[in-house]
Amino acid sequence: MKPIEWTLDAPSPRLDAAVRARLEWPHKRTRAAIRTGKVTVNGARETDIGAPVPAGATLRLDMAAPDPRRTEPLGVKLVFRDRSILVIDKPAGLLSTPAPGREDETALHAAHRLLKGPARPKVVHRIDQDTSGLLVFARNVPAARALRAMLDAHEVRRIYRAVVHGRPEQPEGLVSSMLVRDAGHGRRGSRPGSLKVRSLRSPDPGPMPGSGKLAITRYEVKATTGERSALEVRLRTGRTHQIRIHLAELGCPLVGERVYARRDGAEHRQALHAGVLAFKHPLTGDPLHFESPWPDDLADVTPCPKAWSTPRRRR
Repeated sequence: MKPIEWTLDAPSPRLDAAVRARLEWPHKRTRAAIRTGKVTVNGARETDIGAPVPAGATLRLDMAAPDPRRTEPLGVKLVFRDRSILVIDKPAGLLSTPAPGREDETALHAAHRLLKGPARPKVVHRIDQDTSGLLVFARNVPAARALRAMLDAHEVRRIYRAVVHGRPEQPEGLVSSMLVRDAGHGRRGSRPGSLKVRSLRSPDPGPMPGSGKLAITRYEVKATTGERSALEVRLRTGRTHQIRIHLAELGCPLVGERVYARRDGAEHRQALHAGVLAFKHPLTGDPLHFESPWPDDLADVTPCPKAWSTPRRRR
């Protein structure tokens, strides 16, 4: 069957209704085609049968399109795969790895499916459940040891893109603090008196005496509006919720932040995306650079610099 493309003259409250009206297919066949990724709306695949479709939208049916349940398990996209490593693009809402007391499938499960073999991927690092973006897994023990050693030596470049409320007092800076599990109200945070902001190019500070783990975050403001700023954030350390905590404590919490700041009424998740991951290949030593574009589910969160719209690339 050749691909079919058409434009809606009037809005449809449901995608399956719009497809059925054009093709005169039964409900079951129509819904199966949508759920297996055969239908796009304005060029973007849509697998939600109940998604509303506006007037003027271009719909396309291609029965040869791959099933995302097989090619993108749990919404995870394959970025790079070889005999040593696996790099994926994780959607928001998916845990990186299993958590105690929870039976949810995770990015680790998706990575195993993408490997298509009995060997299980090795965890190297994690990103928050509601943060989207790039993750690397090792495919064998030597690669895992090498990647973890690079992380410990701060030889892995990790860049996050974020949209925050307000604007930092300094357009760029280095934030450091000693993070503790309970900084008050049962939440993680910086030990009182330990939060410091220095110039961006300052050398890494050392830990302060006392409780907590040293956390170092660098940021640069890339764009701003009257009420929000777009930041590029670079991790030096990788503590739990480090970016979210540091930005909130600077007085510029993430748009969509629900733990470390008052709820802002945002209907979407936190505006944080792991956009760049760069490191040397654990086997060959070749430099690798991966980039993930700003995600569709945050497309309406402004400001969003054009620099964030670059396609995923590898070199």
